[in-house]
Amino acid sequence: MTRPSRWLLPAALLALTAAGCRPSPAHPAAAQGEKPAAAPLTRGRPTKTTLTWTVEQPGTVHAFETTPLVAKLPGYVQRLTKDLGDPVAAGELLAVIAIPELDREAEAKAAAVAVADAEVEQSKAGVAVAAEVVHAAEATVLEVRAGQSRVQADYERWESEVKRIETLVGQKVIDAQTLDDTRKQFRSAAAGRDEVAAKVTSARVMVRESAARKLRADADLKAAHARRVVADAEARRVSAMLDYCQIKAPYAGVVTGRYVHTGHFLQPGGNRSETLFTVARLDTVRVFVEVPEVAAAQATPGAKVTVRFPSLGNAEVPGTITRTAGVLNADTRTLRTEIDLPNPAGTLRPGSYAVVRLTATAADALVVPPSAVLFADETAYVFAVADGKAVKMRVQVGRNTPDGVQLLGWKRATVNAGEFAPVKETDTVVTTNLGAVTDGQPMQ
Repeated sequence: MTRPSRWLLPAALLALTAAGCRPSPAHPAAAQGEKPAAAPLTRGRPTKTTLTWTVEQPGTVHAFETTPLVAKLPGYVQRLTKDLGDPVAAGELLAVIAIPELDREAEAKAAAVAVADAEVEQSKAGVAVAAEVVHAAEATVLEVRAGQSRVQADYERWESEVKRIETLVGQKVIDAQTLDDTRKQFRSAAAGRDEVAAKVTSARVMVRESAARKLRADADLKAAHARRVVADAEARRVSAMLDYCQIKAPYAGVVTGRYVHTGHFLQPGGNRSETLFTVARLDTVRVFVEVPEVAAAQATPGAKVTVRFPSLGNAEVPGTITRTAGVLNADTRTLRTEIDLPNPAGTLRPGSYAVVRLTATAADALVVPPSAVLFADETAYVFAVADGKAVKMRVQVGRNTPDGVQLLGWKRATVNAGEFAPVKETDTVVTTNLGAVTDGQPMQ
């Protein structure tokens, strides 16, 4: 028998292999070399809607006010009346500082005030005496002036009598002896008139002198009053300094720190003084929270928030934004926001952790389906449809929700595309199968 050739078996295997690689008659498209059909592309337009979402940010509870109490004057701590954790009322005494030399100075100032008071009383008496002297001098003037009228009348009578006697002597009716006697009486009357005139002048001088003394007494009284004012001001100054020896609470609160003991010597000086106590006001607390830039527009005074306290079993307290910094922190892009909460029972402790929930909204937001946005390398893209072609656009996105993505602006995805332009409701974008779209691809 003739043996088969050694090439027959490989040929048969090759034929079988080739037969197995032929396309099946059940796939006519594959038999003809055609590509599978791509998934259909759909289009859509941005929808204008109002987006609402909640922002939760960590916060910290702070006392409404916290005040470090320091000593103004050097001295020794004489007595402490409050300790750490003690409640205090407004103006309640916390500590007493001993300054013996200031006590002695206060005594000296009080004595100076007493001396000034005595000088005022003495000056008042001097004014009264001067006034009486003036009155006496004026009465003397009146008295002398009254006598002046009398002597003037006597002078005029004897003057007339001299003239009459001279006439009679010339007529040889009366002898010369009578004329001499009459002239003597006239000279006496003239001397009396001159004397009274001198007394009037002297009395008037006394009036002026007394008035001058009265003015001086008035001036002395004013000076005594001024010294009294100065002495009183000095005494009140020292009294005010003595008030610094009593460390008092500025408001009702709690002592959150005590840093001295009895006998402690205090030496204030420089820009910083040693703190004796720290007092915090806790009837109202402040919750500090940093609101991110995306929700800063909703963080306005009066906006409603909810504050949750994990340390209190996640208890939630409704609140209202009380105040904000008004500007964003350039480093963190957040807005410092404060919420005042009443704390009459003291359950909210400063320093504790809080979570602030704020509802934010974006009115008239333009939203596209999530499938219309392609994220790559931390950048968002969409494909716009323009002139029958797909145009790749780089977009600025806002809120990203399961229902849609907010578009804030867009520009061509090229190097020299320029600034972002606003997206309009009339624009058209590809909403599905973005992986199968290329820039410039014709759209049916």
